[in-house]
Amino acid sequence: MPELYLRLRITDIIKETPDAYTYYLENTGPEPVVYQAGQFLTFLVELHGITHRRSYSLSSTPGIDAHLAVTIRQKQNGEISRYIISHWKKGDIITSLLPSGRFTLDRIAAQPRHIFLFAAGSGITPVFSLLKHILYREPAARVTLVYSAASPQQAIFFQQLQALQVQFSQQLHCIYLFSQQMPDDKGIPRRLSNMLLEPMVNELLTFDRTAAQFFICGPPDYMRMVMLTLTFMGFDESQLHKENFVVNTGVKLEKAGRPQDASLKQVQLRIGDATYEISVPGNQDILSSALQQGISLPYSCKGGVCGSCTAKCTQGKVWLAVNEVLTDAELAQGFVLTCVGYAVSDRVVIAL
Repeated sequence: MPELYLRLRITDIIKETPDAYTYYLENTGPEPVVYQAGQFLTFLVELHGITHRRSYSLSSTPGIDAHLAVTIRQKQNGEISRYIISHWKKGDIITSLLPSGRFTLDRIAAQPRHIFLFAAGSGITPVFSLLKHILYREPAARVTLVYSAASPQQAIFFQQLQALQVQFSQQLHCIYLFSQQMPDDKGIPRRLSNMLLEPMVNELLTFDRTAAQFFICGPPDYMRMVMLTLTFMGFDESQLHKENFVVNTGVKLEKAGRPQDASLKQVQLRIGDATYEISVPGNQDILSSALQQGISLPYSCKGGVCGSCTAKCTQGKVWLAVNEVLTDAELAQGFVLTCVGYAVSDRVVIAL
């Protein structure tokens, strides 16, 4: 069975804001952890005899930061985040899945382009990782960061962002929207809305409009507003990237239902160099069936939101009950989510 887990040692803990902490990590194994800017780790947290899986974005950037790091904000009524912040200590060894996530920059462009980063609250975490990657790796890019927070004191990485703006003054433009402050002298409200977003992008956009890229991370309503506004403005789906916080998708799953066909399908799972043949009822998702048959597959949310279980269907057909992650282009390439994926054809081949 290929190794799916990391054992990580906490080497330091830094308080970023009154309710957010950065945890610096090192691999206890011999190899460095390979990851991309914008990805996340899914931790296995034991609490009250139950193993919980929670995904937290990496705030570090490979090749830029010496140490792997995640930044965790305590959520209101968030039992797991509260437990982590209260109990994780320097020197502790914790378990996580391998880095995952598709909120990444797929390439370094040969020609100058404008990259907009929109973050609200703790959504700044993966955006901060991406920002450093872009500034250091793509110096020809123009970068605009729009960061919404309650106040400077509650804005994670506020001082680091100000330092980056000074260091990369010709490349980076930061716009801070603090909701607890009064409108500025131009009358601009301190909350992002479609009425503010559209003229802001039109005014600041540099270089070819079709080459622009947009990365959005924050609460669901915030991301929906930004995505809808940018789509209305004519930007293509391939230019828009959002990172979902794990939210309850039970309602969507219930509404989508599941296939009525209970007949067994033959599913081949290719995990690294290993191959497994399993029988999967047509009305059971592939992930659950594999786990029941003793095959460990990566997963976190089990709701089609986080992308931890992304795999590629190379033969046959898989139906997805919910999809908050994959783009139309990725679906066309055969990518699926095993947590909400049901085998439709009699034989399916899936590579992880």
